[in-house]
Amino acid sequence: MPMALRRFATLKISTTKILMIGGISRLSKDSDGVYCFDCDDSNTKQTPSYTVEALDKIDKAGVIDYPVVIDSVGSLHLFIESSSGTSPLLRSVYSFLEYS
Repeated sequence: MPMALRRFATLKISTTKILMIGGISRLSKDSDGVYCFDCDDSNTKQTPSYTVEALDKIDKAGVIDYPVVIDSVGSLHLFIESSSGTSPLLRSVYSFLEYS
């Protein structure tokens, strides 16, 4: 990972790819980053290789509250915690189809 994160959301988008969305960085700052963890397990005799790629960003940073809702066109509807959980959740939409 390019940065240490906690309280982020994960979502499996294919047999080898997982999205990691939002969260809080090591310095307690909200993250708006989206990362794709890709595990290539095509060669079973050797150790599987993996990559973590930084994708684009979500429009609101913070902790993603569960559940993440996926609609019929493949957009993710995210509910983001704000003000350390003392305010109503913020809603954001993110599309991942170009990466799956």
